[in-house]
Amino acid sequence: MTISVVASAQESIEKLFSSLDARGDKTLLSKNHYEDNNDNPTTFCNYEEIVMTKSAFGKLGATFVTTFTNEKDAYKLYSKTLPSLFKSEFSVPYGTQNEYSVTFGSHATHNYLVALFRDKKNSDKRHAYAIVWYERGSDIIILHYHIYGNDPARVPQQRVITYDGKQIIDNKGYVVTGLENLEPTINDDLDFMKRFGTLRASFVSTEVDKTLVLYGLVVKIAELCKKHGRLLTDNERATCDKSLSELIKNYSLGDVYLTGMLEEARIALKK
Repeated sequence: MTISVVASAQESIEKLFSSLDARGDKTLLSKNHYEDNNDNPTTFCNYEEIVMTKSAFGKLGATFVTTFTNEKDAYKLYSKTLPSLFKSEFSVPYGTQNEYSVTFGSHATHNYLVALFRDKKNSDKRHAYAIVWYERGSDIIILHYHIYGNDPARVPQQRVITYDGKQIIDNKGYVVTGLENLEPTINDDLDFMKRFGTLRASFVSTEVDKTLVLYGLVVKIAELCKKHGRLLTDNERATCDKSLSELIKNYSLGDVYLTGMLEEARIALKK
């Protein structure tokens, strides 16, 4: 179940995303959907990655810019489009405790547009829409996101966060990341797919010069597959294997360690 969006200022962005999904000249590369509760979600992150030829893409970039910048009700707009040379990043947190986030602006060769809208039915919540596009050979890769969750600006400056039974105080309202005991619990195949999708999205969006971050992500991916791959259905296993192959081919940078750990993950899924 996804929270419905009433007719509003962001409706044109919703229509833009729908029109991209409906195009017959694009190919879906990957998609991921996270929500905290299937029946009554309070936060979610929808993500799709598609590819089309440069000729099919045409002047879509200008359409993206016009659509996002015309959204007068957006309370914040982040724009970084080529040939911009300025270095900046913009993170959009989500999750019941804002424990996850997607960072935009990391790649110098990518175009980014992000618009934030307050939820008129719940002043503590906000919608974030983002679109990213870049050239890869003769193609254009397009990623679009719809993220819904707590508005960090309305989160108290200090609170106690419970995560897997452990309490962590974070004076900015975010869960501390990077600690082993904060890894989410994997109980079933849906938990696995949510975690795999989050790690994959982080890997794809991490700037190529942040090698240590990439190394950490592939270790987590391999560990996830080795420890919990048995939970997957045959179809889910095939989907993950295809995604790992794509990461090796397009995002491993020819790095022996990155490639090796991703291959380890593939091998683990076949056992």
